[in-house]
Amino acid sequence: MAAERRWIFLVTVLVFLIGSTIYALRQPLEFETGAVVRVKVPPLPAEFSARFHWGADFWRSPDLAVQVAKKVRISDEPGDTWPVVSWLYENLEISEAEGLIILKLRGGFTQRTVRDALAEYIEQASEKLKSDLRSGIERESHRLNALQKALEGQRQKVIETLTAQLEERKALLQAQKGSIEQELQGLLKSRQMRVGEQGATLESWYYRTYLESLLKRLGEAERELDLLGTQGVRAFEGYQRVRELEERMESLSQAQVEARQILESWEPVELVTPAQLPQGPVGPDRTRTILWGVGIGVVVGFLLAIFSPRQREPKQAVDRSQR
Repeated sequence: MAAERRWIFLVTVLVFLIGSTIYALRQPLEFETGAVVRVKVPPLPAEFSARFHWGADFWRSPDLAVQVAKKVRISDEPGDTWPVVSWLYENLEISEAEGLIILKLRGGFTQRTVRDALAEYIEQASEKLKSDLRSGIERESHRLNALQKALEGQRQKVIETLTAQLEERKALLQAQKGSIEQELQGLLKSRQMRVGEQGATLESWYYRTYLESLLKRLGEAERELDLLGTQGVRAFEGYQRVRELEERMESLSQAQVEARQILESWEPVELVTPAQLPQGPVGPDRTRTILWGVGIGVVVGFLLAIFSPRQREPKQAVDRSQR
């Protein structure tokens, strides 16, 4: 019986050895390539408060795998993107270190397929970075446009207030001017001041001083009226607020122009180390596969040998042994 169980054990191990060897030899060669990239942060103007997170989580986006699957084919069925998506999900390693994105891709396909898949993944990531920036700029532009409208509303209110002050001031100056002119006419018609008098008396000095004062006030009123007529609301100190609002609106418009220019010229990805064509296979580890198969065969063979049913000996052989 011991010999029979030994044969069961050996046959089981041999079967698993042959099976694991065939399985290992049938596995396709695996190739691996890698790349190191740096994402360049766009120098957006300070008016744009949008913040972007383009770290390792961005590079694991399922959208990238789907876009790559539309470009790279590893299946004979047209439009079947799932094999590539599954391959990238399981075999693409992404890590981040010192501002760099490190990518490694391994697969049981040709060297060119592995290299092209990783290169296409980086290309699609670059396109998605541009798309994200474009969307962010559009959102910020809507916000800045709304802010510009609010600033324009404030500007109009300030101008309306200054215009009312202008009209009020002009009316007051016109009234003062008319009053001074009437007073001058009355004073000049008065016969209390004698024409040609040399100013020897106190009375003549008083009237001459008063006349000069009226003329000075009239000149000041006329000059201020001319200034208001020429400059309008710009003559008031409150117009500085209008200038500040206009400068702010101009800076917002300029920021949007600069952001669009940056979007057109921005190259988001810097290839520190591009994806290279693999020089040789890195897998599969066929020796380990065979050893695993032998190990499993030893366990299964041992269990079969122990728990295999015993066979009864023939009756004649028992009788002979008894004699």
